[in-house]
Amino acid sequence: MFAALIPLVLGLAPQLAGMIFGAKGADATARIAGVVQTVVGAVADLNAPDGAAAAVAHIQSNPQAASDLQVKLADLHAQMQKEQDAEADAQRKDALEELKARFGDTASARDMATELAKANSGLAYGGVVVSVVIVAGFAATTYAVLTHQLNAVDGQFGSVLVGTLAAMASQVANYWLGSSMSSSAKNALLAHAQNNLASSMPASLVRMVGKG
Repeated sequence: MFAALIPLVLGLAPQLAGMIFGAKGADATARIAGVVQTVVGAVADLNAPDGAAAAVAHIQSNPQAASDLQVKLADLHAQMQKEQDAEADAQRKDALEELKARFGDTASARDMATELAKANSGLAYGGVVVSVVIVAGFAATTYAVLTHQLNAVDGQFGSVLVGTLAAMASQVANYWLGSSMSSSAKNALLAHAQNNLASSMPASLVRMVGKG
């Protein structure tokens, strides 16, 4: 039914092409058909088999009807464009809020570490210890796999472990290097904890990491 109206509609309001053939084309065509029905009134019933043809014939032979339809189609396009813009703005806002929330989680973790460091709390070194253990484990496992220090079965397990530790090491890098927030406190915390961490790590692991 609506296909017969497309040439007429696009001839009067070509800007509606994007709406008709867009992602929400079904909704757009229904609303356009409603506008056409309003203009033709009782002259044609668009739900009837020959209703679209009768509507086209009426509008083409009636300049006033054609003018009224053109105005109404322009108003409809402006309304639908406004709705699309509002929906796009809402989607962008949601995406921005999600991004802010992700950054906020990371920033909150850094801020907590900073406050703990200022309070000289032992918990402040938790992030440092975990980060060093992950990176050291990744380096040691990678070294063992690359130098074939593992047998065939252990080598397969080592490869899987390397992949897992690589993902965890990436998270460590994002945590410490992903933002400049609290960078001064972070550097101070690392410098203060370096000696304690070095003395607490097994010497064999330190040598293996150094070779890697």
